[in-house]
Amino acid sequence: MQRHVPTLILLLLMLGASSGKAATERRKDQFGKAFGYYLYPIIGDIPGLGKASGAGASVLNISGNDTDFTGYFLNGDFEAKGAALLDYHIIPKRLILDVGYNDYLVAPIAYDRGINSDPDDVIYPKAEGRYYLGQLTLSFDERRYELFTRVLSGRDRLHQVLDRDGTAFAGVDTEWNSRHPIAIGGAIDLTDDKLDPRHGTRFEFSAKLPTNNEPDESEFFVTDYNLTAYIPFRRWDTLALNLYHSRAIVTRQGETDFATLQQTSGLNCGQYPPGDARDRCIATETKFINNAIANNRFGTASPLGGTQRLRSFDNYRFYAAQALSYGLEYRWNLTDEHTPFDIFIAKGVRTGMQLAAFWERGMVAEHSSELFDDGRNSYGVGFRLILSGVIIRLDYAHGDEGIKSQLFITYPWSMFSVDNPG
Repeated sequence: MQRHVPTLILLLLMLGASSGKAATERRKDQFGKAFGYYLYPIIGDIPGLGKASGAGASVLNISGNDTDFTGYFLNGDFEAKGAALLDYHIIPKRLILDVGYNDYLVAPIAYDRGINSDPDDVIYPKAEGRYYLGQLTLSFDERRYELFTRVLSGRDRLHQVLDRDGTAFAGVDTEWNSRHPIAIGGAIDLTDDKLDPRHGTRFEFSAKLPTNNEPDESEFFVTDYNLTAYIPFRRWDTLALNLYHSRAIVTRQGETDFATLQQTSGLNCGQYPPGDARDRCIATETKFINNAIANNRFGTASPLGGTQRLRSFDNYRFYAAQALSYGLEYRWNLTDEHTPFDIFIAKGVRTGMQLAAFWERGMVAEHSSELFDDGRNSYGVGFRLILSGVIIRLDYAHGDEGIKSQLFITYPWSMFSVDNPG
């Protein structure tokens, strides 16, 4: 039965487009013009990264145009700051530019690959990075049809690797590595609104091209496909259904010999005298290098877990060469309004408040034939505040590894989010 679930989900998704032309009529202007701004504190807990606090600012529809600016900084278990200029129209309503910058110092939880990895058997690679992002989007017919090219350009480096108890071991190679990943893709958006859809179908796709300057690392494509249907219920409510697949395809295999990688990317465990410190270092190094070997052998698809899919698990909780997820979410709109507000630190238009209930299932494997051998479920409830130009989302999700809460922006099931911009 499990093997047929995606087919059933796909049939349900097609219901979102079955009503014909009505599903493609936009509810409102897709190129906003109402000026707004938000100054806000940020107190967040991103699963897999930790807790941090800071502040952010957003300015919407600058000078009566569709262009937005946003900036933020966070400090705590991780450090991050960034800024972005979004929806700058080089050719009005046709050629759109997004640019941004992100700077981070993080020690995320790194699990083993696969759906059955031990949640307690982890390491914490502490890394620093600085990236610029640029995207050109060619848009048609009120943003119903779009093609894009995205370039990330920057550098990163590994500071050290911590074991699960927080003991740090410095890496052999802590030099900066330059990276310039490129992605191409597009979307067919036959919904009634790009920001807050209630009716219709959206299909998104992207390919991250194989670009790599490090001789020990593999080059591989990552293809992502994301299909979501929105089926109206009652007066304002919506049932959203989502089907997502990601796959890595290796084009040049990197180094897979443990001893070689130990020399170039290891933790220099020989510097410690025989005893507990050396044993802990070797165990941490072994996990770190084995993960690199598996990545070189199979490639790594987009992960599951975190703010977008399988929300009861940490960011990057489940990953392998293939990933598949599907789910549904019922969105109960408490209000449908157009209420201007101006409270000194924020000005804009509130268009609604929403409750949600959701269920998701996800699976990862190195080979497609193994995808349905096992999977993980996630379910929960959420509250959303829908403003002009932004959606603020608070979700509580439950799964096999407990409950996660997250305060985030945008709806779930996005192809790209600020915590995973690639």
